[in-house]
Amino acid sequence: MKYRNWCIALLLFCVLPLWAARATNDYAIKIKAPDLKLDKIFLGNYYMGKLYVQDSLQLDKKGNGVFTAEKKLPEGMYVLYLKSGKYADLLIGDDQTFSVQLDTMQMVQNMVLEGASQSVDFANYTKFLAAKQAELNKLQEQYKEASEDDKKALSEQMASLSESVRAKQNELINTYPNGMLGLFIKGLMVPELPEWNNTDNCANVDSCKAMHRYLFYKNHYLDNLALSDVRTYRTPYINNTLTTYLDKVLLQINDSIIPSALQMIERSKGNDTTFQIMASHVLNYSVKSKIMGMDNLLVEVGKRYYLSGEATWADSTLLANLTSEINKIERSLVGMKAHNIYLSDANGMYKSLYDMGGSQITVLYFYEPSCGHCRKTTPVLAEFAKKYKDDPRIKIVAVYMLEDKEEWQQFVTKHDMSALVNVWDPKRVSNYWYWYDTSTTPMMYVMDADHSIFAKKIDIPTLELIAKHELK
Repeated sequence: MKYRNWCIALLLFCVLPLWAARATNDYAIKIKAPDLKLDKIFLGNYYMGKLYVQDSLQLDKKGNGVFTAEKKLPEGMYVLYLKSGKYADLLIGDDQTFSVQLDTMQMVQNMVLEGASQSVDFANYTKFLAAKQAELNKLQEQYKEASEDDKKALSEQMASLSESVRAKQNELINTYPNGMLGLFIKGLMVPELPEWNNTDNCANVDSCKAMHRYLFYKNHYLDNLALSDVRTYRTPYINNTLTTYLDKVLLQINDSIIPSALQMIERSKGNDTTFQIMASHVLNYSVKSKIMGMDNLLVEVGKRYYLSGEATWADSTLLANLTSEINKIERSLVGMKAHNIYLSDANGMYKSLYDMGGSQITVLYFYEPSCGHCRKTTPVLAEFAKKYKDDPRIKIVAVYMLEDKEEWQQFVTKHDMSALVNVWDPKRVSNYWYWYDTSTTPMMYVMDADHSIFAKKIDIPTLELIAKHELK
């Protein structure tokens, strides 16, 4: 963990010099570190997988000091962090009066806690895991050089190690069913895949097993995460777990991701804070995602939670920006039927988009000659169009967005766009800017035989792949 990852702002609290002061405070953590005389130590907290400085402490001449305040800390995972870069995780539950003795040479292994049972048991659990990992590493090394007979015995020993870890986890979960330690450990545990039974007499067994696995984890991967408990968001793993689910467990298509993402938000309800965290997380995900069609998620989250008034934390600026963005994109989303606009050719003849399109694929391409990306993309698109100029199944309708006919004709000639259907709208009767998001250029939409949008904002290589797949 790098020091530069820490939040710069330090929340400084009054540090009481005497451990006896703990009797009057809800939060008092005594630090004893003889090797850190007069040195500074930090207490950091996790939030959505990131680490922030919560408190700092100047130790005395003997290496003693107390983190303390009259108000309890939020329960969660914390870190004791030294200027040298060494650190150790610290679980803080409801009991926040305890002592920590530090050995700077072996900070994690030799750290001794006394007092709060959850904090003590977590520290012992980390040492237990370290010991089991060391045993596993040793067995794995032996396995590499072992004979076939010995490998079986070593495999059984490794399985036994895993069982002992799982037993320890279950023990702690049962000991602290409502505590931070139970929540933390349970949230790390991925549900076990149940055995697949071929009750439907599936012919392709491998395919059905794969589908069984996918559907199980799609529906249950996050089962052990308490998404409506704010303590879950104060763990180091929460952000990675959510990212893994959205980016790796789910099929990377909008139809798979959107309903699952909405379910995550629904599960976070019941607590205003967790609802805000999850709704904001999914909204940000929809904005940053590179997956085609994820603007559908932005519209769904925006309308369902924010513009409906359910997101009470959203200020007027956010709502105004969200409304503006939704208004731009909501009429041209992937899966929607493309609006049949009318555009003019160079002779002033207006034709409908549907009539100008191909029998299987219609590409609608918006551009401006002054746009740098348009000047790079258009010649490549023109070359692509030449490959299919005599194929009625695919047509590319290229829309010049301005009103300077001379500029338009020069651009068409310069880039040899004869294989494209070149149109414009000098009378501004189509309202294409209302029906299609053209806020950035170039902008490309791909429609099927029923004029439904199935791709947008794609590059030419992707268009080539679509054409090869659809026009077999």
